[in-house]
Amino acid sequence: MSLESWDPSANSRAQQFELQGALLTRLISYSAEEQLEELDTLIVGDERQALAGLMKVDHQTWHAASEGLTDDELLHLIRFFAMAENLPGWEAQETSPVIPLAKALRKRGVRLDKPLLQWLRQVNNNRFLPYGPL
Repeated sequence: MSLESWDPSANSRAQQFELQGALLTRLISYSAEEQLEELDTLIVGDERQALAGLMKVDHQTWHAASEGLTDDELLHLIRFFAMAENLPGWEAQETSPVIPLAKALRKRGVRLDKPLLQWLRQVNNNRFLPYGPL
């Protein structure tokens, strides 16, 4: 376990990333390339603090960002953020990006299958996943 300092400007720096295509592609690749178990070593230092603010990006922004993504890309982002929430400072609860991403899939008529739902509960203890507060 490592201790890290809290940076109050991390949220604003994450907003500056504006959920650009290159960033989303990189986050998707962590899941697609089965690197989720290695996030602790792949995202480090100042970048970890800056990207932690992604967990607090408002749901409307995530809905807008999801429009240009495929169903598979959304599923990979869901997997990424479920695991990323275990990183120090990335705790999100009801603000988790998993929630708007799962809702975007539901709007498309895509349901999360039982193995994925079970995996989400196994790797993350956020009681709001995947659909938010009921």
